[in-house]
Amino acid sequence: MLRNKLYLYGDESVLLPAYLHAGKFMLNRFKTFDDNVAIIDAATDERMTFKEVVQLTVDVALSLTHIGIKKGDVVSICSQNVMEFLPVVYGTLAAGATFSPIDVTLGKASLLHRLNMVQPKILFFSPSAYNKHKDVVKALAYIDKIIIFGESSENTPSFKDFLIEHSSVEDFEAAPVNGSDDIALILFSSGTTGVSKGIKISHLNLLLHIQDKDYVSSLGVMSLGLFEWFTSYGLILTFYSHLKGFTVVFHNNADARKSFEIIEKYKINNIPSTPTTLVQLMKLTNSSHYDTSSMRAIGVTGTICHESTLDAIRKRFPSAELVMQLYGMTECGGICTPAHGRFGLRAGSVGGVKNNFVLKIVDVETRQPLGPNQRGEICYKSPALMKGYIGETIEYLDEEGFFKTGDIGYYDEDQYVYVVDRIKDLIKFNNYHIAPAEIESIILQHPAVREVGVVGAKNEEFHELPTAFVALQPGAQVTEKELVDFVDKQVSCKMRLAGGVRFLDALPRCAGVKVDRKKLRTML
Repeated sequence: MLRNKLYLYGDESVLLPAYLHAGKFMLNRFKTFDDNVAIIDAATDERMTFKEVVQLTVDVALSLTHIGIKKGDVVSICSQNVMEFLPVVYGTLAAGATFSPIDVTLGKASLLHRLNMVQPKILFFSPSAYNKHKDVVKALAYIDKIIIFGESSENTPSFKDFLIEHSSVEDFEAAPVNGSDDIALILFSSGTTGVSKGIKISHLNLLLHIQDKDYVSSLGVMSLGLFEWFTSYGLILTFYSHLKGFTVVFHNNADARKSFEIIEKYKINNIPSTPTTLVQLMKLTNSSHYDTSSMRAIGVTGTICHESTLDAIRKRFPSAELVMQLYGMTECGGICTPAHGRFGLRAGSVGGVKNNFVLKIVDVETRQPLGPNQRGEICYKSPALMKGYIGETIEYLDEEGFFKTGDIGYYDEDQYVYVVDRIKDLIKFNNYHIAPAEIESIILQHPAVREVGVVGAKNEEFHELPTAFVALQPGAQVTEKELVDFVDKQVSCKMRLAGGVRFLDALPRCAGVKVDRKKLRTML
């Protein structure tokens, strides 16, 4: 077989343990970090070292096994970020079981949909989440036990009541798994294409998601965790941070000003975040006095961030040597990163293809592979790709076994990849296809705008009219005409806001991260 010259091939070398057990691998890595701090709750300054994480993980694994949890069983957490959250996740994996996070913000119907999909035997709750959802979960026969983080409630045991088994770390052995087939995680898609899908991640998949070619430790690096751990982004990014030896600092109610205070107090070096959150940091008034000189790296994920926004982030955090757009999916982890680009960072690009990925760009209509600088659908093949969706029979692979991402993009002559937008989100205006992300990046530059989503309004003459939904900064004022004029001065006629601007207090979001354009179109 010969390599296809139109495909991009990532490095095939990667270090993986022979036992292919994600829980065992994490425990072994954490042992090397010893007394270094793993987790800090910025609201209370409570800390947990890696040694304490390892011991609690072992005790959780033994306690789960004691109550009958085994390979094939599912353990879930429905909680805000708390100190016990991650040791329960690591303990579940070490016990050979499957972990599946449940979003605390879900309504009754969505909660039932996800619970019925994964059918957890053990469900951990924060007190507030339990009070919100107890009437729903008490009626589910497949749940053997509900455990509360904090004080017990209504005869429901607390985490302390559950944690009855203990052993020295040296005497513990993780339950055996078949790493290439057994499921470590069941995560959920963002729901941008309909009902959220359950994504099965094997131990091998997970090891490849979080792998680092040399597994170089970065002890002393302080990372600000702005994602909730019940989201796929938050969980996988935290796994990666901990495997590198980072200290993860979290706060459940950190607005922009509180985030600056945390950066200054804990000397934060690294922030993985979304464009919306970073824009809020940049636009916060009277924030120049905060010391952000510790910042070294900012990774933008969750949705596409235009280069103009990245430039503004670099100006606000001049000490950050790396401000980069990351590209990946819950189904496979990271696909491209700037670290895999041949010549370092490149403006507008998400970098080069990661290890063990093969990527191609195909024509949306003919499905034929395209060459450099030709836009089409991004497709990839990788052993990191999920084991499949729960109960779904949708065709997500093409005839060559490549996963069809639904994203429009291209690559240049140096094999740097560029992501434009989702195929289904493209606006057809007067025979032109317009990427909403390009218009959104311009509107975000206006100082009054906090967040924005652009969709197409149906129109008989022009097919669709680009229309913006905007949420303003607190106390800010701007008219529709001012925003329309602001965009018109910077774009060609085909990208004008022909459908106007609608103002909202907040934009609807999928899984707390991506703007829910489906709901915006429904509003129209």
